[in-house]
Amino acid sequence: MADTTVGSNQQEWWTEYYSRMYSAAPTAWLDLSNEEVQAQIFAVAIEAAGAIEGRRCLDVGCGHGQLSTGLAGLRAIQVVGVDIIPETIISCREKYPHIRWECGGPSDQVFVESLGTFDRIFLVEVLQYVDWESTLRTLWDSVRPGGRIVAVVPNKDNAIVQNTMARFHGMYLPPSPSELAALVASLPDVDFRAFRGIDFQQDQRLVPYLASPWVTTGELHKPANRLNFAIKKES
Repeated sequence: MADTTVGSNQQEWWTEYYSRMYSAAPTAWLDLSNEEVQAQIFAVAIEAAGAIEGRRCLDVGCGHGQLSTGLAGLRAIQVVGVDIIPETIISCREKYPHIRWECGGPSDQVFVESLGTFDRIFLVEVLQYVDWESTLRTLWDSVRPGGRIVAVVPNKDNAIVQNTMARFHGMYLPPSPSELAALVASLPDVDFRAFRGIDFQQDQRLVPYLASPWVTTGELHKPANRLNFAIKKES
């Protein structure tokens, strides 16, 4: 069991928080603010993942299942959607029985091992809600040779994100680019890693975000609102 006390408390807190949100409005957005933001965030994650067809994919923090169903539409050979909110998993099982849905925490080593191994593991708007270090280490063991972890997460160095962190009093704990880079450097069998920032555009009539160029050091030119990163395992 890889959960730390902090991580376990976070999971319990956010499970209760989002269960209340789901009960109040079952079709409401659970995290991303609207469909334009969601579409672009999913797009940058899929771009970083590379080919999906014929791959085994794990969608951690699947919510209502939009990304999971999209991966199935891109002809993934297997898709597993995971979330800590039981109500969303029950709903997804009823709506999309061709996909495997499981309820559990991504830093729970026993639970993660029970899911199998994957070519692509997605963490979209997840790492701020868990012990992100133990989560990445646990999930890295489930990446198949040549596979990737792809994530989008708020940037701890960004002023807007820092306000959110203060509002949730230690339960909302995203990483900084330098912290991520240090963690990735400690993982075994890393073939390649890359990071980029995602920031709100002033003119959002087409898309809300502008993504910066990829870098390999974790050093971004400015503290972007969100981070997109990918870690590829050696074949």
